[in-house]
Amino acid sequence: MITTRRSVMTILAGAGFALALTGCSAVGDVASAAGEGASSAEVGAARAAALEQVCGLVEDGQLSEADLNALRTAVRAAEAAGVEGDVIAQADQLLGDGGPDQGQVQQLQAACAQAGEQTGTTADQ
Repeated sequence: MITTRRSVMTILAGAGFALALTGCSAVGDVASAAGEGASSAEVGAARAAALEQVCGLVEDGQLSEADLNALRTAVRAAEAAGVEGDVIAQADQLLGDGGPDQGQVQQLQAACAQAGEQTGTTADQ
């Protein structure tokens, strides 16, 4: 009987160890997923902030030389943050040679409004 009792205890101990390892793995998976979620949220926040910076510069429809310089910097920062789409395309067109015209400013404002609607925020706050 001692042999049977030891065998049962050995099996139970092994099963307990296996369960503990599985639990640790599950905890690790949850922690990893949480870390990925936080990183994704941070990237989204950086993109939103970059869009707001670009769009804030054309909010009033007026662009001084200082505004244009700030817009160049903001667009490059937005691109570095991974912002793509119409806002960047319109801003690049506006910043092209010859200086911006009012139609280009309005197109960028419209792109900003649309980007704000898609993200659920207003880009001009």
